[in-house]
Amino acid sequence: MKKIKILIIGKKSFLTKHYLNNSKLKNIDVVNRNLLNKKNLDDYSHILNFSLDPKNKTHNYNLTNKLDKEICELIKGKEIIYVLPSTRLVYGNSKIKIYKESKINTKNQDIYEINKKKIENEVLKLRKKNYLILRISTILAYDYFKRSLFITTVLRNLKRINSIIIDLEINTYKDFITIEMLSQILDKLINKKITGVFNLSSGIPIKVNDLAMNILKGYGKGKIIYKKKLKKNKSFLLNNSKLKKKIRFNISKKYILNYGKSLGKKLINA
Repeated sequence: MKKIKILIIGKKSFLTKHYLNNSKLKNIDVVNRNLLNKKNLDDYSHILNFSLDPKNKTHNYNLTNKLDKEICELIKGKEIIYVLPSTRLVYGNSKIKIYKESKINTKNQDIYEINKKKIENEVLKLRKKNYLILRISTILAYDYFKRSLFITTVLRNLKRINSIIIDLEINTYKDFITIEMLSQILDKLINKKITGVFNLSSGIPIKVNDLAMNILKGYGKGKIIYKKKLKKNKSFLLNNSKLKKKIRFNISKKYILNYGKSLGKKLINA
């Protein structure tokens, strides 16, 4: 059986940066997508595509670089597990708040959501069984650089204008996952060579307002600003029971809220 050796695509990726800092696995190489052809892919047990084509957020899928399809064709017939970090957005804006791995709503989705679902479908078609698709919940990590992610925007605004700006209804909840827990779960899935489609989340509903308040407590100052035009029906809770049948992990509401405080404390000296 091939030993665990990982190739991550996307040197500048948010996930690459934080996974490398938190993973306990040792045998990991990283490459930019334009240098992929310089690697002997047969050397690897897992290929993780953490690279994101910006066009996936703005263009029809046919106009994007289709990197996932390209990689899957390169490793066709090989016993390599292709790992695709996907998003809970593939479920669309369904009124159902608890989403199972197999239930997909294609109505009322923006172009990014549609493209991610098309990418998933291509991976499922081309890899047959050697794939690991992870529909990831909202990630928490200490990162305030210029990205459009929830936590980067929150921390950047708090540092820049002493405020957390939220454009959600005040009772909106999400099942946040910390980058440390995400990395721990991914390590276990890779070590056990698990394949399939899974929701990767805490499974714990936490109000965005409660998390923001704890970030402020850690930071020691600042305020929360709610925009007047609030976006409703944005709460979600992913069903992670399928994942828990494969691996064990423990996470609590207290842990996530305390994590928010720790993010605020780290920001003080930034």
